Amino acid sequence: MTDNSVRGPMYIEATPLMVTADVEPLVHANVGELLDLLSGEFFEEFTAMVCEETPRDADERNAQKLAFETLQARLVERMSTKVALTGPQAMRVAARMAKLAKPLADLSAKTAAVVMRGASLIKHPTHAATRRHLKANPLPTQQDRRSA
Repeated sequence: MTDNSVRGPMYIEATPLMVTADVEPLVHANVGELLDLLSGEFFEEFTAMVCEETPRDADERNAQKLAFETLQARLVERMSTKVALTGPQAMRVAARMAKLAKPLADLSAKTAAVVMRGASLIKHPTHAATRRHLKANPLPTQQDRRSA
């Protein structure tokens, strides 16, 4: 990672389309915590799941998938999902994100404006005769035809 002005538990950088927050310290801590949980509290459940034979039918596959999803949900419940930042770190993260996001937000707004004008910008040559006719013979304005 280059040119990161935010140091500590979170690194902010830009890609061509997005601003990314690299939370490697969180992932590192989570992997350690996961290994501790799998070698301790969840050891039997995990080894039973890993050592099972390959399921032969759809019911066994579904049962194995459900067991995996249940274990996954229980592990996710126990894992850290937040990065703690001090006040100054949070301000640096916010400033870095704002700096990197501004060009992307401006581009997005510019693209949205062009899309809104989109149809009026497209003037296909096959419509030239219709445009000439409508210019010479404008349609009458319509009355308000909303139904009650």
